[in-house]
Amino acid sequence: MPRILIVDDEAAIRSLLAIAFEKAGYEVRTAPDGPEAVALCAAESFDAVLSDVVMPRMNGHDLAKCILARHPRTRLVLMSGFDFGCQDCPSEPPCQYLPKPFRLGEALSLVRNALAEPSAN
Repeated sequence: MPRILIVDDEAAIRSLLAIAFEKAGYEVRTAPDGPEAVALCAAESFDAVLSDVVMPRMNGHDLAKCILARHPRTRLVLMSGFDFGCQDCPSEPPCQYLPKPFRLGEALSLVRNALAEPSAN
């Protein structure tokens, strides 16, 4: 069962995504911000992280860098209604980008595809 961490400062989005990914067969954890996500990643491992970009305390790009420094095989999907992607993403393959608003099927498909990518590490 793939393990995913969903990070978003909006509780409704976290909850909606968690339900969708659980129904799709994922083991799901959630975090309301980057610092809590970093703490979870220090204690547990995840196959993928689906994170908002624009959040207080730590943005999604900084979170991606923190996660990849410790867990380079973790797949990252960044979502935002204001950001156009991670041009300098340190991930290989690069982070996937999910524009908000999105359909749940788009989120599921993007994460599924990211997990199917061969690892360069």
